[in-house]
Amino acid sequence: MRIGIGLPTTTPGADGGLVPDWARRADAGPFSSVAVLDRLVYDSLDPFVALGAAAAVTSRVRLATMISIGPLRSPAMLAKQASSVNAIADGRLTLGLGIGARLDDYAAAGADHPRSGCPAVRATRPPA
Repeated sequence: MRIGIGLPTTTPGADGGLVPDWARRADAGPFSSVAVLDRLVYDSLDPFVALGAAAAVTSRVRLATMISIGPLRSPAMLAKQASSVNAIADGRLTLGLGIGARLDDYAAAGADHPRSGCPAVRATRPPA
């Protein structure tokens, strides 16, 4: 069995220095991976920056996005960010992609939400 741990990137007010500290401890301990969440309208750290910091101080654990909200970024930017983290991590990145259910993230990004396939969003949509 493999067990991962989330990095403290969505803990409001958390010191940014916690990310490399947690990553180092996970790398030295029993965890197989470290993961981050992706939110735009929330007091949180950017997931790719956090994973880059974790990659720089680890050598064993896998790094994962749980999930990265793909449509909030241009495809080219998403590919650049993910490939950069993967290069720093020597191929240890697992890129989890999804559309997310938070309409406020899309509004802040100036992006349209691809409403199909997301039950939580379909449930909050006004009737046609």
